[in-house]
Amino acid sequence: MKRTLRLLRAVSLVLLTCAVAPAEDKGLGWNPAHAGGYLDERQKEWFVFDSRGEGATRSTCLSCHTVLPYMLSRPVLRKITASAAPSEAEGKLLAQTRMRVESWDRLDTPPFGLFYDDSDQKKAESWGTEAVFNALVLAFDDRDRGRSSPSDATRLAFSHLWATQVQTGELRGAWRWLDFSEPPWGSKDSTYFGAALAAIAVGTAPGYYTPGADADTDARVLLLRDYLRTGLDRENLHNQAWALWAGSTLDGLLTQEEREKVISRLVDKQHDDGGWSLSSLGPWARNDGTAQDTASDGYATGFVLHVLQIAGVPKTNAKVARGLDWLKTNQSPAGEWRGASVVKKRDPATHVGKFMSDAATAFAVLALSH
Repeated sequence: MKRTLRLLRAVSLVLLTCAVAPAEDKGLGWNPAHAGGYLDERQKEWFVFDSRGEGATRSTCLSCHTVLPYMLSRPVLRKITASAAPSEAEGKLLAQTRMRVESWDRLDTPPFGLFYDDSDQKKAESWGTEAVFNALVLAFDDRDRGRSSPSDATRLAFSHLWATQVQTGELRGAWRWLDFSEPPWGSKDSTYFGAALAAIAVGTAPGYYTPGADADTDARVLLLRDYLRTGLDRENLHNQAWALWAGSTLDGLLTQEEREKVISRLVDKQHDDGGWSLSSLGPWARNDGTAQDTASDGYATGFVLHVLQIAGVPKTNAKVARGLDWLKTNQSPAGEWRGASVVKKRDPATHVGKFMSDAATAFAVLALSH
């Protein structure tokens, strides 16, 4: 009898261990559950840190460094970990996005609030930036849900997107973008990044864009293509990588020669350890006078590897494989990958100091998910 009880306990222990075995035991070489835990916790902190509006219409900014990467990567993590239900933060952010899309004409009022409204210029930049973000978030959500056509909210978001597209001048075809002199996503040069995001949204939304189906949409997409193509050679490598992603999503954006040129430039920036550094992807100088971090970091490595794979470079490619190995060996025990700011030297233990690690973790997940 005692022997039987010991055997049953042993079997139960084995079954329990199998049930809670972390994902890295399955041979992934990294821990998706820990990455998800880090991202979820950071999103909770962001809800507290940044919000606008009042009462039931209060919402949080779809930030380039934390929220947008979170919304791109969290559904991917759910698939890897076989979690059917969206996280609480995902559901909250999607509900807020749909609310703001449906209330678009009232965003410049106290109950809702623009991203930034301290000047007419910042208001215009806020309208343009949010129009792009909303369309992108809802396009990816439609795709992740397996829809064959855009939801009503997504179609409405695209109508706002085209309504805010610049029609004249040097920004013709792009959107006015929030400029805080904070690269790589919040500076004057980031306007190109925003346009690439818009192209990715158009190419991602299931069943949204069919050339020739709607003359007005064709004209808008043509303006966007012209802006991205004519400016490609002038842009820093970080922006060119976003254009490569866009060109791999929206047909006719880049020629094969242009695609291969950007791929070659990205591969050439790989470090001997297999990673990439953000500081090598643009001509940035920190505004506090400190030297840029040149070591491989999680954001640059994850982002470049994600884009290369989207562009058709297989994970079996020697350069990509070495980069993925770098990611697998550089996840922290807490679940995140570290990123470094090109704006100033920041304490990585602070909330603001974690912004680049938020993006790094999200893009590392995207790179490893292919």
